Amino acid sequence: NKTTLLFISHDLSIVRYLADRVMVMYLGHVVEMGSTDQVFQPPYHPYTEALLSAVPIADTKVIRKRIVLDGDIPSAMNPPPGCPFQTRCRWKSQVPGGLCEVEMPPVQELAGGHQIKCHLSAKILAEMEPVIKIAAE
Repeated sequence: NKTTLLFISHDLSIVRYLADRVMVMYLGHVVEMGSTDQVFQPPYHPYTEALLSAVPIADTKVIRKRIVLDGDIPSAMNPPPGCPFQTRCRWKSQVPGGLCEVEMPPVQELAGGHQIKCHLSAKILAEMEPVIKIAAE
């Protein structure tokens, strides 16, 4: 009880086991934050979505949609303008007016303290599919 642990990892399967609350960062920016249950189910920040798709799963009843990040990895010393993830985001084309390239995304407050820093509309976030599903028997 009342124990705090700062655990930094790209392996979200370990994070899920250890944490009650999760903060996802990309290029030094917090892009998603919430309880473990909130962060591990849609809607996700696009970077969280990619990290979850990389979780190794041996169970044959689990279906995983693998998302491979394309695009350039931006320089931390000379980051691009706008969203720090915009050079690799597969959802960027869903945001009108090239907003991702020019403006830092706002924090969107979702249910129960779940926060996502993204220009995607609430409608698109609500329609996001899980990357990990249990197969129908």
